[in-house]
Amino acid sequence: MMRNFILLLLWGLLPTAIYAQNVPLGTWESHFSYRSAKHILKVRNKIFCSSYNGLFSFDQVNNQITNYSKANGLSAVGVSSMAYDSTENLIILAYRSGNLDLLYLNDDLEPDQIINWPFLADATDLPANKQISKISFLENKVYLSTNFGIIKLDPKLREIEETYRYIGAGGLEVSVTDLTFSNDSLFAATSQGLLATSLRSSINKQYFANWKTIPTPYKAVSVSYQNGNIYAGFAGAGIYKRKNSIWESVYESASQNYSFSEKDNLVTISDRILVLNQTKTDVYQNPIFSTLQESLRINSYFWSADMKQGLLSNKDGSFKSYSPVEGDTTIAPRTDSSVVDLNGLTWTRLPAYLGGGISVKNLKTNKQRILSTSVGSGGLPSSLIHSLAIDTDGYVWFASERGVGYFLPDDILSGSPIDAILPIYGQRKLFSSERSNALTVEPGNRKWIGTDNGLFQFTADGTELVKQFTAADSPLPSSKISALKFERSTGLLFVDTPNGMVSYRSDATTPEENLSSITVFPNPVRPNFDGILGVKGLMDNSTVKFTDLSGRLVYETRSQGGTASWNLNDYTGKRVRGGIYLIIIVSSDRSEKIAGKLAVIN
Repeated sequence: MMRNFILLLLWGLLPTAIYAQNVPLGTWESHFSYRSAKHILKVRNKIFCSSYNGLFSFDQVNNQITNYSKANGLSAVGVSSMAYDSTENLIILAYRSGNLDLLYLNDDLEPDQIINWPFLADATDLPANKQISKISFLENKVYLSTNFGIIKLDPKLREIEETYRYIGAGGLEVSVTDLTFSNDSLFAATSQGLLATSLRSSINKQYFANWKTIPTPYKAVSVSYQNGNIYAGFAGAGIYKRKNSIWESVYESASQNYSFSEKDNLVTISDRILVLNQTKTDVYQNPIFSTLQESLRINSYFWSADMKQGLLSNKDGSFKSYSPVEGDTTIAPRTDSSVVDLNGLTWTRLPAYLGGGISVKNLKTNKQRILSTSVGSGGLPSSLIHSLAIDTDGYVWFASERGVGYFLPDDILSGSPIDAILPIYGQRKLFSSERSNALTVEPGNRKWIGTDNGLFQFTADGTELVKQFTAADSPLPSSKISALKFERSTGLLFVDTPNGMVSYRSDATTPEENLSSITVFPNPVRPNFDGILGVKGLMDNSTVKFTDLSGRLVYETRSQGGTASWNLNDYTGKRVRGGIYLIIIVSSDRSEKIAGKLAVIN
């Protein structure tokens, strides 16, 4: 009776005990650098800018910035080129992998539909480098400048119309860095020089003899048709204009790269913007220009992509950056090379040039032991150790070149024989056949392990797989995991990869000392919510029950550290009906209890 009374009393205190928080569990967030800007597009009132791994838009009307990544629908990271077709309100994104995304925009210029078109990335008969240098539109057709020629596409039908691959002298394969269209011809800057062919439909452009070489004074890396003239950027020489088959110098420059913006008569080189007029060239410089890549001109203002400064503009007077605010974009320095166990001993992974293995040392007495692959002296599966972590039980875990395991640290310096414990998963030692690069432990003692082939969450003893993610089925920018870091207070797992860092909101946080500040999120649950419900602020291993108003149990779970989760399915696997549900929370020692409400709207 007394317990029931306490429960009802706490029920009356609901408004101060349980409140809402709109951060769903199981969600991802990108932590890319937006300073390394490379490409820029104008789409009505918005500027789209890509960086080495990121993509964002800037609204010129309200200064709002929107980030885009795999977390909100893109298929990959690393934009190598992009272009906009106003007739279809379509942005085409090309990635370094050769993958393509078609972004059909709505009236608010947000992606209403994203269609992945991986025909290049999936092709097996093409060179390994499938990067697309430029995307060009002509009469609702798309032309891709690639490392192995030119591809003509119909984006509406998603068909490959033609491929101009062996168009060099004698039918050699060429790489194409840029192309442009005059009134009747296609010009391409290639590894075989500047080539041209007729745009007439009767001409077989797949036959190399129908492409002619345009003599040039230097190697052309870019080409553009402006003001009725063909312009070319020559590496280390400058910009030239072709007039009556003669190339005339327009602007001398030692730059290796030139980016033409044909609609604005602009040319961008590393430290300046050039405006090509009929009789002269205007030059714009600014101390903030560092490594400019592309530029646009809107009214009298410039917008530029700079590899070090991000998205630059002088729309508000002087040039400044309009890139998203950045936090940490990589896990540095790493803290998993050396850890201190519950006995105060320091465990350090030794580099290969010192023979590898793990050093265990008492810094007060200088007593030390080296754990190696030898039986009785460590029994490590590999001498190359990549990561160390202490779990909730005080065990010392390691990730190595050939397996994951742990040590019981008691009496480690006594000299008695000791070997690593290697968990068994799938009838073999855990990750014995692949490289494990990183390991971290979350509250609740589950283990996160990053390998060359993905991210994995295991139970406390490493014998049962809970979750796994790869680049193919998640917002991970790469399946190769470089480093892991778990932020216990927020439940965020930071995952570093060669293609950038992301974070994942786990359902585990640091446990609280009491149940005085419980968070249920989201509450209420809206009809369009298909994520995971979280209850945060719990004591470790608390019991959390969800019942209907009649008291019938719908779901029960235990907290991982300070957080419990529910996918909103009952024990039969069906989503619960709309209505009011009771949440009953009891600490593991049953010393504290609290109750609250949850509203589900279907």
